[in-house]
Amino acid sequence: MTGPKKDRLHWKIRKFNSFEELRCQQVKDWQALSGAERRQAAWELVYDYWVGMEKMNPNELRLQRSVTKLTRT
Repeated sequence: MTGPKKDRLHWKIRKFNSFEELRCQQVKDWQALSGAERRQAAWELVYDYWVGMEKMNPNELRLQRSVTKLTRT
């Protein structure tokens, strides 16, 4: 399965002189995101790994519930 093509036009290109400078900028960029944007980014990483690398069904990522009690009505 392949997902829809991602829009990456909002990505910025930057040049850094060291890995430390790059790391600091990545931390600043991550901290500038809202909580919802962070959760969305984390979910995209999980989804891309599950579907893209593991070739698993994306429906398996949905919340699953167990039946704990049955009653006769």
